[in-house]
Amino acid sequence: MKIAVVGGTFWDIFIFGENPHSSTIKESPGGSGLNVAYGLFLLGHTVDFYSNIGDDWRGKQTTEILKKASFDTSHMFTIQGGKTGIFIAHNDKPLAVDPGVNRKEMKLPSLSEYDLVFVTGEISEKTIRKICENTKNVILDVGPGARFATTDLNALVIGNERECSFRRCDVVKMGSKGARWGEVYVPGNGISYPHSIGLGDLFDIVFVHHLLLGKSKKEILEEAVKCSQILGQKENVTPFERISFLESFSAKDDTLECPDESKDASHHGG
Repeated sequence: MKIAVVGGTFWDIFIFGENPHSSTIKESPGGSGLNVAYGLFLLGHTVDFYSNIGDDWRGKQTTEILKKASFDTSHMFTIQGGKTGIFIAHNDKPLAVDPGVNRKEMKLPSLSEYDLVFVTGEISEKTIRKICENTKNVILDVGPGARFATTDLNALVIGNERECSFRRCDVVKMGSKGARWGEVYVPGNGISYPHSIGLGDLFDIVFVHHLLLGKSKKEILEEAVKCSQILGQKENVTPFERISFLESFSAKDDTLECPDESKDASHHGG
């Protein structure tokens, strides 16, 4: 099956530690759109990623990293004179977000050829509405930056509890409490991991993977919750680094094998 992901590209800066002189600073590509597209690519799916990116050094570094991983960047639109989005966090707390060119409207081709279109709320509302009006089989993860209503959107809408408290959502991500899809509820393990930023993207990746395998709602939620909890145990890594661990998981069978590596000290902490 062929998948289109339309979403944001950011340059992530993560600071880990409490003491300024003994902290760890990590930088990597990021953004929910890019993270989901890259994760699905690692699981063996054919993915076209549509996103705006600046022509600054962050944009060039991002595309260089993706090309080295054999990820197709041909559908990423470079905006001349534009600034690549930036996301900065300290431990698990976002400090600053500059969306850069992500909020500019995209000049998208027809997406009717795709079996599924996954969209994130990082991009402009106008672009999102056009996709929902003209495309079938759309999944929208609204994300923290979206401010629009979803009642009239022709899409399966995913969000966390806060994002879904004031808009229509079909799938609700509930962190350590699990997830809900309509009347179907799957509990989590009750553990709140210290570095949870990006776990929602992992949930989305595994959700889409098992949806395309034709699994039931319960099976899809169970796998998405389980895998996000397992990879949530890795500390001091950026979301992009965490998602890169999916490459070692088996995605060839009917279920995605997410081995629990937390018992192996050589793996814990990334």
